[in-house]
Amino acid sequence: MKRLAFAAALSFVACTEAEKPAPPAAAAPAAVVAAPTAKTVIVVPEFTVSTDPADVAKGLGFFATKGCTACHKVGGGKLVGPDLKGVTARRTETWIKSMILRPDIMVKEDDVAKKLLAETFVPMPNQNVDPTTELPFLLAYLKSVEK
Repeated sequence: MKRLAFAAALSFVACTEAEKPAPPAAAAPAAVVAAPTAKTVIVVPEFTVSTDPADVAKGLGFFATKGCTACHKVGGGKLVGPDLKGVTARRTETWIKSMILRPDIMVKEDDVAKKLLAETFVPMPNQNVDPTTELPFLLAYLKSVEK
């Protein structure tokens, strides 16, 4: 009887030992899986681009004070960035607004902006253009030099 009890106890211990989890081994690094990235939504304001000479002049002023002239010419060819003469005829208004407001996002997510970056090797810095008090005037200026 003692042998039977011993065998039963041994069997019980063996079963419970098998059920215990093994001590953790050195963990292998987890594989990094890149999730598909959604494009960032850039909120651009809707407005009618002014042709008023006072608004165009104000836009030229913002163009200078924001430092745009350090990289862009308006007529005369490429400087650091592309020549902006006629940009409103080459690009959509939404694209131009997005590029002015969030060039940091555009050069990462927009194919045209990526191509421009590949050509210039210098990303356009975010100049923190205010979408309501500066952007409309910048567009008025750019529209005025379309042709």
